[in-house]
Amino acid sequence: MRYAVAHGRRSGRGGAAALGAEAVRRLRSGGHDVVEIAAGTREEAADRCRAQVEAGVDVLVVAGGDGIVSLAADLCAGTSTAVGILPAGTGNDNARSLGLPLGTGKALDVLTSGHRRTVDVLHVAELDRHVLGSVNAGLDARIAHRATLLPRQLGALTYTVAALVEIARLPRTPPLRYRLTLGPEGAGQRVEQLDALVVVPANMPFVGGGLQVAPDADPADGLLDLVVIRPVAPARALALLRAVRAGRHTRLPEVEVHRTAQVRIEGPADVLAHGDGEALGPLPLTVRVVPSALQVVVPGLT
Repeated sequence: MRYAVAHGRRSGRGGAAALGAEAVRRLRSGGHDVVEIAAGTREEAADRCRAQVEAGVDVLVVAGGDGIVSLAADLCAGTSTAVGILPAGTGNDNARSLGLPLGTGKALDVLTSGHRRTVDVLHVAELDRHVLGSVNAGLDARIAHRATLLPRQLGALTYTVAALVEIARLPRTPPLRYRLTLGPEGAGQRVEQLDALVVVPANMPFVGGGLQVAPDADPADGLLDLVVIRPVAPARALALLRAVRAGRHTRLPEVEVHRTAQVRIEGPADVLAHGDGEALGPLPLTVRVVPSALQVVVPGLT
């Protein structure tokens, strides 16, 4: 097997770098052909990983958080190269959604003992960008942005702290008005205009460091779960946050879940949409499902 293993350089906390380097050592000791990619920037990682995918590497392994996983998914979508995930980030939501172990040793074991699973991806048309887990386009996007400004030492709590800060700002925040066009052009397409706090087209259940925003999302059903949460008072928002963490919110009156193959999101110009925790761009954006576009390495069947 031919592997490419991408990770950050050994600086700072160095967790992803150490995990990636150990993966290289273990794969080589198992007789595999391995190219190590130690990148200092996202752009460098993208360029070098793209070259390996174009060369037909069997598995592109990425050590890090949801951002680097999303980068790998974007590069590998529609190709024969599978994505291997070594979770070493703040949220690790894509790994969590796919049932991957978050512990170092077991995550390494999956690379050689796991199997390939074919999943859908989300395509953001205006950016020609693939996203694996979800797109955030409301208060959730503001939370994702604030999370990038907080100390990494908070770990998975980063998103909870960011959410609490943004919830505290709700009384001073104008309502977020949206126009949502569900479905591709033609018969059956429908338009909704509404105020919303949260607008998330999701391909997989987890967002924001373990929040089950779309608990029933299936990354292999050819549909996205569009989760919409209507405006609520701050006190109610805190209760909703607890319900979302447990995945018990979808039957609450403030919550709507639509299953569709595509959604166009038009909304406030100051909302910077995020995909898998990374900044994408301002609204409007069109998000559609690309069925069975990506292979990922997941734990073996038991």
